[in-house]
Amino acid sequence: MIISLAWRNVWRNKTRSAAVILALTVGLFGALFIASMSNGMVDKWIKSTIENEISDIQIHHAEYLIMEELELTMDENELKGVLRNNDQVKSFTSRIKTEAMAMTANNSAQITLYGIDPDQEKQVTEVHNLLIDGQYLETESRFKPIIISERLAEKLKVRLKSKIIFTLADKTGNMVYENFKVNGIFDTNSTMFDDRNVFVRKSDLRKILKVNEGQVHEMAIRVTNQEDLVSTVAVLQHTFPDYKTEDWKEINPTLSMSGSLMQMFNYILVGIVLIALIFGIINTMLMVILERTKEIGMLRSLGMRKKKIAQMITLETIFLCLVGGIMGNLLALVSIEYFGRVGMHFESFKEGMEQFGMSAIVYPTLDYSFYAIITGMVVCTAVFSSIFPIIRAFKLNPALAIRD
Repeated sequence: MIISLAWRNVWRNKTRSAAVILALTVGLFGALFIASMSNGMVDKWIKSTIENEISDIQIHHAEYLIMEELELTMDENELKGVLRNNDQVKSFTSRIKTEAMAMTANNSAQITLYGIDPDQEKQVTEVHNLLIDGQYLETESRFKPIIISERLAEKLKVRLKSKIIFTLADKTGNMVYENFKVNGIFDTNSTMFDDRNVFVRKSDLRKILKVNEGQVHEMAIRVTNQEDLVSTVAVLQHTFPDYKTEDWKEINPTLSMSGSLMQMFNYILVGIVLIALIFGIINTMLMVILERTKEIGMLRSLGMRKKKIAQMITLETIFLCLVGGIMGNLLALVSIEYFGRVGMHFESFKEGMEQFGMSAIVYPTLDYSFYAIITGMVVCTAVFSSIFPIIRAFKLNPALAIRD
């Protein structure tokens, strides 16, 4: 009886109830949509960084990450033999890596030069799919081919088939000057990555640096299932104790921290919205108690206990908030699902977003579990909002209330 009575009481003043429900709907929709946009930006950033730059796991010589000396290499064949027999490893590629100075007649830039196996690299990174001009490194050429970013090409004032001179030190410490021909130009939407990283064939760079055959500086790995990431790292670290095995969270802690901070930010954002709405709900329910003073006094006189009155007021508040909360969730769900497919374009902010490695196209996303948690928060908000109206109802004297 209390439940049906409370539900009917919600709609006794339709205008006032609609105003509260509308405020809850709009407030929750706005908070959830902003949260989904933030999630989409961070998720795309993490995904593109893993796919284009660091992969899931990297293996280096234990001292290479500290000194980055060319002689601190690993046995490529030994690594490949183990990785091929690991069911948790989806794909892998080996690289030779060094710092170099890129020079043209117009400008120069300090870069990181990666010597890669084109076929293997395609299985690990997505750079080959981000070419905006030219071809990847598989093509045969009289000159040593190289692929660079669009930003670096603009900085060096080069284009397809232009030549770039690289100054670098080989394994013995001697300075070497080498010509490379621009074979392809890519764009990853990450300014920091595009400004520094260029790719050449591993066989070409090996000869230049005088690195022994079968020796590499870096092994990049993609796993079959992200849930197996930690266990795969543990297995590889145990198998190769002289090498350093790290997952993407260790390689770039900022990525992992950003994901965790974004989840916390989303809950704080929704919490702030609900706290702001609490005052409106409390005010509405206090007005309800004031208007129904005589009714509450009569119920008390007929023997209804305070506990039942408290239940009725609490249920009214919960129903009021639940209707607004569900409508806000549904509106957010529909909008997020739609824009999650088509994306939201922020071309006017593209340059600024790319400075942080983020794409100008945002695909909002939100876990379905988040909606359930938010619904629970709405119920808690309703219960808290009903405390003050209940206290006000308890202070009523039944005899005076009926007379008034």
